[in-house]
Amino acid sequence: MVRSRCSSAVVALAALCALAGCTTRVSESSLLHPVAGGTLAQDALTDEAAGYTVTRHDIVAPDGVRLHGVHLRRPGSRATILYFGGNGYTIGRFGAWTAKVFSFLDVDLFITDHRGYGQSEGRPTIAAMEADALAIYDQVAALSDAQKPIVVHGHSLGSFIAGYIAANRPTAGVVLEGSVSTAEEWVRAATPGAAKLFVNVRIDDDLKGRGNLENVRRIEEPLLLLTGAKDKTTPPVLARSLYAASPLPEGRKTLLIVPVANHNQAMMRVEAIAAYRRFLESLGK
Repeated sequence: MVRSRCSSAVVALAALCALAGCTTRVSESSLLHPVAGGTLAQDALTDEAAGYTVTRHDIVAPDGVRLHGVHLRRPGSRATILYFGGNGYTIGRFGAWTAKVFSFLDVDLFITDHRGYGQSEGRPTIAAMEADALAIYDQVAALSDAQKPIVVHGHSLGSFIAGYIAANRPTAGVVLEGSVSTAEEWVRAATPGAAKLFVNVRIDDDLKGRGNLENVRRIEEPLLLLTGAKDKTTPPVLARSLYAASPLPEGRKTLLIVPVANHNQAMMRVEAIAAYRRFLESLGK
């Protein structure tokens, strides 16, 4: 939903450095840029996605930090989607939009603000956000109907979190949208071709190996990988790497490269909604 500022920075630095040659470093602080924000009011939700009711929740992280979440319910829903947005995503800015997109799938939603973002407290690090994610999942599992499957869905930065949950908890399924195999492969893929000849990009230790490559090797539940054909932030080659790394058999994993869509548009296309509906129908089979 929000173009990665880290990817933009890599591209901009590459363009500046290409004439003379230079080294640039990419670190966790390059990626994480907290933004404040409000919550999702019922009237705003009703305007965008009638039929949902919203309940606010506080989740206490393992280190005591308070995280903000909202539970969106609708009658007759078939599953609960635990959704994690990209960098810059907050419930106040994009919660109603997310509800509108998922309203076509007859599901409940649970959305949270990342640590340090929106109304959640704390300072974000990827390690802390991973620990937060397990606490969030456990609370959602305790809230949800035992017969209703929980699917974790992450977009961009949020896909790191969704993948981590799916590798460590027994979910019904996982959707990784605009995801990354490893930070190293992502930087190579996001750097313009000609600039690769002149720019030396170094990955700091806090980002080395980060991504979903190891997570997908541990995921046993159905996996749906979504990416836009015109995504320059997390190019489709990264989703192809994740698909190839998954040990799941054909039929348990799906890769959809959505025509025309960029980094933020995949879930806005009818092809993605149709694939998502088939994915939900396959759960438990």
